[in-house]
Amino acid sequence: MSDLPIIDGVGYGAAGLVLATFCMRSMRALRWVAIASNVAFITYGYLGGLVPVLLLHALLLPVNICRLAQLRGARVQSRRQTATAIRATACTRGL
Repeated sequence: MSDLPIIDGVGYGAAGLVLATFCMRSMRALRWVAIASNVAFITYGYLGGLVPVLLLHALLLPVNICRLAQLRGARVQSRRQTATAIRATACTRGL
């Protein structure tokens, strides 16, 4: 029995994940789905012997992980700035 239908299924699943990234409303969700897409395409490239696909997504995976980490860092920094602003406002009002 041929493994071709399984390999094709992984490829179609990976392509579906790429399509899903275009439907994401938040950058955080987009990065998570892009990471899943990269993993799926790496699997597809490995199983199908498709070196260019494998290499491309092996390079894109750390980019998406770094961008997700940057988003997390920006969110933490934004929360700190908000907390600082609230404390400063409370101090100026004598609260």
